Amino acid sequence: MQLTVLGATGPIGGLVLRQALAAGHRVTALVRDEARLAQRDAARAADVEAAARGSQALICALGPGKDYKSTLATRTAAPVLEAMAAAGVRRLVWLSALGSGGTVRRQSLLQTGASRLVMGTLMADKGVADETVARSGLDWTIALPVMFGNGRTAPGGYETIPLDGTRGRVGGRIGRADVADFLLSAATGGQWIRRRVILTR
Repeated sequence: MQLTVLGATGPIGGLVLRQALAAGHRVTALVRDEARLAQRDAARAADVEAAARGSQALICALGPGKDYKSTLATRTAAPVLEAMAAAGVRRLVWLSALGSGGTVRRQSLLQTGASRLVMGTLMADKGVADETVARSGLDWTIALPVMFGNGRTAPGGYETIPLDGTRGRVGGRIGRADVADFLLSAATGGQWIRRRVILTR
C-alpha cells in the first residue's frame, strides 16, 4: 500500500516507518525536524495534503515527547482532517492514549492518578482531538495504548480491547513496537474502522 506517516522520526512513528517498509509498503513521511528529514508541518493542512496525495491511508503517530502541557493533538486534528478530505484519503489511524478525555473511565485507578497529576492538560487536549476525529466522516481508528513499558522491542502478543466493549478498567504496560504494529495493521486492514481500541499486554 501507499501510506502517509505523520511523526515518522518519533519513537512510535519511526517504528511504524520501519515496519511498513519491511512489509513492502511505500511510505511518505511528514516530520517537523528539518535536520532529520524534509520539513513539513502537520498543523498546516497544505503540507499534510501534499504528503497524503496518492496514499491509501494516513497514520498519525505524532507525540508531544515530554511536554505534558502540549496542545499538539488539537492543533493538528483539524488540519489533518481537512487535508485528507482535500487529498481524497479516507482511512485514518490516529494515535491517542488511554486516559484521554472520557476514556479515563477505562484506565486503571493507578494510571488514572498518574495521568491526572502529571498529564492532565495533555490528556484533556488529546480527548478534544479524539472527538474531532470521531466526528469526521473519515474511516478512522483511534488507538488508545496504556502506559509504555521498556520491555521487548519486537511486536506481538498484545491485547486489543474495544473501548465500547464490556470489560472494566484496563491497566498494564505496552511496548512501542506493539503500538506501531497495531497502527500499521489497522491502516492496512478493515477490522477497526470507526472504533476506539485500547492496547495493552
